[in-house]
Amino acid sequence: MWWVYVIQSKQIRIGRRGQKLPGFYYVGCTTDVPRRLRQHNGEIAGGGRWTAKHRPHVLRAVYGPYNGRSEAQKAERALKKGKRGQSRTQWQPSDSPWCRGAPGTMHPWVDDLTWEPDECE
Repeated sequence: MWWVYVIQSKQIRIGRRGQKLPGFYYVGCTTDVPRRLRQHNGEIAGGGRWTAKHRPHVLRAVYGPYNGRSEAQKAERALKKGKRGQSRTQWQPSDSPWCRGAPGTMHPWVDDLTWEPDECE
């Protein structure tokens, strides 16, 4: 099973006028969301170059499951193209036919990274 995830940097960023803004949002896809978050946070090898500069990250939303990498990448692309910032955590099937699963912020992984998907899902 493949999943599309949204993480947010906990680093506060400074806007053009000096105002404090929330951290950047990043969208990716994987077969193992908890492992991938650990990679982005530098706890284990394999994190992305862009996310390494903006550590640490927290999981904000998870969408899926998807049947394969191709489907997950299409969903990832649709989410990146259609939503920006915090609205990426509010993606719905009415926004794109690629949106799957319960509302992303309601996914069990968002609150508990030890959650395991059922084999029948």
